[in-house]
Amino acid sequence: MTALEPAVGAIRKPGRPRDERADRAIIDAALEIFAGDGYHALSMEAVAARAGVSKATIYRRWAGKRELLIDALATLNDDFPTVPAAVPAPSTKARLLIAMRHMAGRDPNSLAGRIMPRMMVYSVSHPDLYAEYFDQVIMPRRRWLYAVLQDGIDSGELRADLDVELAAIALVGPILLHSHSKGGPRPDTELPDQLMAILWPGLRGDSDLQPCVSSRMPAASDRS
Repeated sequence: MTALEPAVGAIRKPGRPRDERADRAIIDAALEIFAGDGYHALSMEAVAARAGVSKATIYRRWAGKRELLIDALATLNDDFPTVPAAVPAPSTKARLLIAMRHMAGRDPNSLAGRIMPRMMVYSVSHPDLYAEYFDQVIMPRRRWLYAVLQDGIDSGELRADLDVELAAIALVGPILLHSHSKGGPRPDTELPDQLMAILWPGLRGDSDLQPCVSSRMPAASDRS
């Protein structure tokens, strides 16, 4: 596996072709309202006004604001980087750095950057909505990372006893913590390489460190 598959948006229904520009305008409007004012402020009327479409146009696509928001959240993975095709294929280390640099370089003022802290609050106040966010946004990224790590184990680049779930946490956790604690909007472009320099000796296949715990692949339902 060399790239994250594009997140699946709204399911198309039989009938006349959809207007992709209207779809994008509606989704962008829903995300902007949600990021700015939260779920309580999201309504079909507000989305229609912001997107410049009629409510009927939205209702032809989505049954209600919850369905619209769930599909809109899935598009937050649209900018996740793909691994460039190359011969030979990029190393496991290079593939991991691509994802880490993407996360570290994300603008906290972007839609995804503003929505993430809101969803952390909603994990308590709106657990069902957070569960949808987790499934639509977080799990696809985790599956990509788990697959890259497992590929590295299979190829011998990573140690055979590596626990891929713990390794993923070690790679991503410090970036998320740093990005939400530094108090400024400027991305940290050096952090991924600094972290990799520390972590790689414990990940690589020729490591002499003590064995890690099991290398089982986490189930899709595993949640932190």
